[in-house]
Amino acid sequence: MTAFTVDMNPAAHVATVRLTRPDDGNRLTGDDIVALGRAIRQAGEDAGVKVVVVRAEGRDFCLGRIPNPKGATPPSFLQIQKTVTDPILGLYADVRATPVPVLAVVQGEARGFGCAFTGQCDLAIASTRAIFSLPEMEVNLPPTLAISAVLHKVPLKKLTHLVYTRETMTAEQALQFGLVGEVVEPDDLDAAANRIIARLTDRRRPALRTIKQYLGAAPHVDPAAAARLAEAMLAGILSSPDEG
Repeated sequence: MTAFTVDMNPAAHVATVRLTRPDDGNRLTGDDIVALGRAIRQAGEDAGVKVVVVRAEGRDFCLGRIPNPKGATPPSFLQIQKTVTDPILGLYADVRATPVPVLAVVQGEARGFGCAFTGQCDLAIASTRAIFSLPEMEVNLPPTLAISAVLHKVPLKKLTHLVYTRETMTAEQALQFGLVGEVVEPDDLDAAANRIIARLTDRRRPALRTIKQYLGAAPHVDPAAAARLAEAMLAGILSSPDEG
């Protein structure tokens, strides 16, 4: 079964990427992760799209990455880079490079890569039944890639606690600590997601793109540079044609 589908709806200005392996918790191989990142970015580059929505079928959002089969000898650094780290970091980069906001709609468990993927998305809304965790240390695997995805979203002390203890985080805690932006009852998840989508698609695409670009850069520069960047980007929007 394919790992995901992509539904383009130019009339509504929405692209929906849907994880489609509910029987396996929507877990993904390295190749799936590469393809998913590319699909998200490609969908967002469509001039008619103003938001890319990531949803998942079944009970859980994503239970993580499917590990590579163990070989007779430990893999080399280059093998690990090719099959594990590059695919994941590539997806993170594709989400960041997607010109428009990427919204994750989380209805169940988001474990490991699923948790990090949620954090990497620009916006995330979760059901009260959603559960988040970074349990990689259960097998003594430091989740450095996942940490990098949420490092600027979750306070460092909470993130450290989450990684070392392998404890789960409820949707309410995820909201409190900044991993998601809104939590609603399960029966209200679709309606709440559609409300967010409507608040995005009624705006100009260049304005949406500018906010994403600014938020991606400003936290990593000093306050004076952030202010000057804000000035330049706002001037660019105000002087641009009224398109999209």
